[in-house]
Amino acid sequence: MHKKILSFLLLGLFLTGCVPAVSTSTMTSEVVTPTISITETATQPMSTATPIPTATITPSPTPDLGLVGLPTEEKGTQVFDFVEKMCEAQWSNRGLELPCPGNGTQSSAGYVMQLDGKAQGLPSNMNILLAYTPQEKYETISGKYPAFTVQKGDRFRTVLACKEHTFCDVDFVLNFSNEKGSAGLTNWQHIFTDKPLVVDYPLDAIAGQTVQFTLAVRTRGNPVEAYAVWIAPHIYRPVQ
Repeated sequence: MHKKILSFLLLGLFLTGCVPAVSTSTMTSEVVTPTISITETATQPMSTATPIPTATITPSPTPDLGLVGLPTEEKGTQVFDFVEKMCEAQWSNRGLELPCPGNGTQSSAGYVMQLDGKAQGLPSNMNILLAYTPQEKYETISGKYPAFTVQKGDRFRTVLACKEHTFCDVDFVLNFSNEKGSAGLTNWQHIFTDKPLVVDYPLDAIAGQTVQFTLAVRTRGNPVEAYAVWIAPHIYRPVQ
């Protein structure tokens, strides 16, 4: 019995000695650290900012005066624009000096202002002068402009009308003054039932003189409706 037990013990020791030792290196996972190529990142294209386009301003074209019935004019032949110089004029109702531009709150005294062309069914850049006569005494509004030297061939051009959707009955007046005093040139009657009146008036009678022109409107009918417009009032000078 003891011999059998001893035999089993010896067999176990033999088998244990036959099992190979396990290397610790085979039980450790190898960690591989990736390398970054510097040359790869250096060859990537660099981003560039997209330039912002520069805005360009296009000037408004000169209005076509043929739309209102005035003759065709070459560039540079308008030598005096009564709308552009509107607030260089002295406006009054013969009893009171008026501000420029005016507005509708001054209706009892009368007022003058520039009107957008669209209000008359015309291009927005069409120069229009609106004169509204005073509602009380002195039913005339007038503006005396800076001095201007008239040359032979100069012509006063404009189109006269009532403001759209109003019922004016007025006189449009063109006067002038110089060192000798004031004088009337001409006037035009207009009522809302008339077609717009095209004016192409020669100024040869005062050629060579330095004068101050006066534009005036006086009411003949109901002053409440006396909205009078001068469309593109200017002095035309032919090419010399």
